[in-house]
Amino acid sequence: MNGKIMNLFTTETPKCKICLTSSLLYGVTDFNTSCYGSNVHRYNYPLSGHAIYYYRCPHCGLIYTHAFDGWSNDDFLTHIYNDEYVKYDPNFVSGRAEHNFKLLCSAFKDIKKIHALDFGCGDGQLVNLLKKAGADITGWDPFNHASPMPDDTFEFITSFEVMEHTTDPVNTVATIGALLDEHRGKYFFSTLTNDLHQNELMNFWYIAPRNGHVTLYSEKSLDILFKTFGMRVKHISELYHLAYKCRE
Repeated sequence: MNGKIMNLFTTETPKCKICLTSSLLYGVTDFNTSCYGSNVHRYNYPLSGHAIYYYRCPHCGLIYTHAFDGWSNDDFLTHIYNDEYVKYDPNFVSGRAEHNFKLLCSAFKDIKKIHALDFGCGDGQLVNLLKKAGADITGWDPFNHASPMPDDTFEFITSFEVMEHTTDPVNTVATIGALLDEHRGKYFFSTLTNDLHQNELMNFWYIAPRNGHVTLYSEKSLDILFKTFGMRVKHISELYHLAYKCRE
């Protein structure tokens, strides 16, 4: 990993990745900090020795790091999404897909009739469950599938635990917006917002570089981000959100 994590000893003031406001240092943690375990046992020993600095935008509330901005997909596969990833996210290969399948079928009764995409589908467990249930769904993930990005548009796109993994949220939402049907497109996604966790500072369990959690949103930051691409966001809870195309 030597040389891969960005050296942040610079005189430049970090700019928010969404609204470009000059941001403030929020805190620092070791690369081996993960989501798995309680708040006081999130460090995986031995510590890596790589300090990951997170910043917070005073305008929109985005919490983010620049440490991985220069990484390639191969870098992420080597150092984060490798064979040991399941140690830091056991639900990746266990109950998450089944839970999300039941959630989608309950919340979106007509999902089997909709042309859909699971964006950032991981190893495709959710896609397979939905296909077996008769859904017209495609899966795409830059780290688990060699297939190219779909060139189709979709009435419905979903992604679970994806948005916090992107180093470039603007480009990610631009891509999602281009994949959505212009008139009926909806994007249902999960990412835990930070609004209720400000007093926790770096003890907020979602700040977890070993899991690839590099961007943590407030509701305001998500509103600003999606508005840029002509979309509004309904915040169903602090975890679940629905973005949709709108006409002013």
